[in-house]
Amino acid sequence: MPFALCNGSFRRRQQYRGTPTEISKRATQIVLARLRHDSGEEIPTSGSILTIKGITSGLRGMRKSLLRPTLVLLDDIQDSEDAANPETVKKYLDIIRKDIQGLGGKERLSILATATPILPEDLAEQLKADAKNWKTTTYPAIIRYPDNMALWEEYFRLYDRESLDG
Repeated sequence: MPFALCNGSFRRRQQYRGTPTEISKRATQIVLARLRHDSGEEIPTSGSILTIKGITSGLRGMRKSLLRPTLVLLDDIQDSEDAANPETVKKYLDIIRKDIQGLGGKERLSILATATPILPEDLAEQLKADAKNWKTTTYPAIIRYPDNMALWEEYFRLYDRESLDG
């Protein structure tokens, strides 16, 4: 909502209704605008901070003033090489269990992990097996192949032609 109210703007000295929004964008962090409803009540996403960090970068103690994270997104943190290395899988599991799960401090922390299973004992499968701490949902990559694959070939031919012409 903050982007919509400010017309998608990310200007440094941005104002909304005459008040500075304190919005900022850096390579590894976005601070959402501070905005208020007409009633003066702050919009729930005001001042939210999105921080990007690698799984092995210093995660412990992350906070802004007294606020700790309330949501962590783990996005495909393993590749084929990581999945095939039991030591790396164990290392990542330890980081998730010891560092990431504690990021919320005494407050509730939600963790959402998107992961593609690669091998039977990889990180995605280990998280799935840990039913005590994780609720998992598995979605197949392909639900059903089309009956007429030739139509897909035609689609890609047209797409490639338009991409080259455009």
